[in-house]
Amino acid sequence: MSQLKMYWLPDTPIKQLTLPEGYSFSHFDPSKDIHEWHNCILNGLCDGITDEQAYQNEIINFHDIVPEEDIWFLDYKGEHIGTVTGFVFKETNIGDMHMVGIRTDFRGKGLAKYLSYQVLTSLKNRNVKFVSLTTGEARVSALKSYLTAGFLPVEYAEGMQDRWENVLKTYNIDKIQMLNEDGTPYKIIYKKP
Repeated sequence: MSQLKMYWLPDTPIKQLTLPEGYSFSHFDPSKDIHEWHNCILNGLCDGITDEQAYQNEIINFHDIVPEEDIWFLDYKGEHIGTVTGFVFKETNIGDMHMVGIRTDFRGKGLAKYLSYQVLTSLKNRNVKFVSLTTGEARVSALKSYLTAGFLPVEYAEGMQDRWENVLKTYNIDKIQMLNEDGTPYKIIYKKP
């Protein structure tokens, strides 16, 4: 089954957030951070494969990613506890938010929103056409975080509208603008009754 696709349009306001005490951002260092990066995305994104396999599949295979610039860590007292990758597809000037993960012992604290807003700010400053991401319905807290950040659903494959109407029902969202794959408005969709 196809993943859900969402776009964030550059005219969407970015909520200014202040990190809680003890938290900070840092950039990825490929010479020492692959294991910590993998720990942040375990239990949902890259289960059952090694650190190096995950890094190869999800970072190196994307030729437009510059790991030292595009991978962010959320740190707690200097320890990497979350990660997100934000990069630009050079051919299309479309930003992508990729591999958002919080280490399991820090989940449920609402920390992923800080990663999202960090990447959205970075990509907006790079003047992207829009920011894209894909996810699955099973990632309930991630979907809620993306909708809160202003991402909109995209109609790009058969059955998407129906799936999104069920997502709206889950979060008790009455209606939302759905976009075409090129980022233009498609139509307003409503939650399932």
